[in-house]
Amino acid sequence: MPRSSRARRSLLAAALAVTCATIALSATVSAGPDGPPAGERPPPVRPIGAVAATADDRLLHDAEQRLLRDCMGRHGFTYRVFPLDGEPESTLFPYVVDDAAWARRHGYGAEPRRQREALARSDPNRAYFAALPEDRRARALVAANGPSPDGLTVRLPGGGTVRRSDRGCVAEAQRRLYGDIGAWFRSTTRVGALEQILRSRVVADAGYRESLGVWRRCMGRAGHAFATPAAARAAALSPVRPLPKDREIGLALAEVRCAGESALSRTARRLDAHHGGLLAEEYRADVETRDRLRAAALPRARLILSDGPQA
Repeated sequence: MPRSSRARRSLLAAALAVTCATIALSATVSAGPDGPPAGERPPPVRPIGAVAATADDRLLHDAEQRLLRDCMGRHGFTYRVFPLDGEPESTLFPYVVDDAAWARRHGYGAEPRRQREALARSDPNRAYFAALPEDRRARALVAANGPSPDGLTVRLPGGGTVRRSDRGCVAEAQRRLYGDIGAWFRSTTRVGALEQILRSRVVADAGYRESLGVWRRCMGRAGHAFATPAAARAAALSPVRPLPKDREIGLALAEVRCAGESALSRTARRLDAHHGGLLAEEYRADVETRDRLRAAALPRARLILSDGPQA
């Protein structure tokens, strides 16, 4: 499956949310989703869904970071490029933990999560922008995001409207990299929104609910009374009373075993592919636009990164 258009990558939200700003986005209720493209269609596109970051993802991310750094520098601000962040556990295992080796090492991922949080806290950009005088910090926000969240608007599948600025360094970087920033913003935002719709359809499917019941009984026999894998994960990673490491790993391994015995893992994968394919067909125009602009950006990204150091 192609990677989902993760907002934190395409909009550099991760860069600015913990440093100088978030990208200016605002949501309002809209009339509802766009319908699927009309008329005759070419062969089905690949299904949508979250996958691990690829070399191309990292290439595009690094190029966008470089452009953002250079633009902020022209406005008189320092910005340090940062690597693409790791995949959260909810992306690696969106329905149920089913990798025994991973669970044996990480449980539900409490330690990797702490490492990501520590990395965010040590981000030099955060310290730099926090130390700026208030007036300079405000100017940095405008330099990064533009003066207001206007210029680009997209209706989301399922309803709602997202807006952001078509000015500022983030917009400039994406325009340089992807060309048509309006088409890039619309397609990546809409395809990115499909991931949650996909998961909702999978867990509402009768086949998933049937396997979930078997999983629940299996976990109960092992002494773990959880209604869903999400409930087990939430208990293990509770911000108030997280499980000790040994118990976290034990619970995760029980989940893996029951995911296999109940066929919940296989069922979830099958339904994810099925519903993902249907969504990709329904929103074919958005998926194809995203993939076309992304492919065209790769040679530009290589050229950008070939010109000087990244630091």
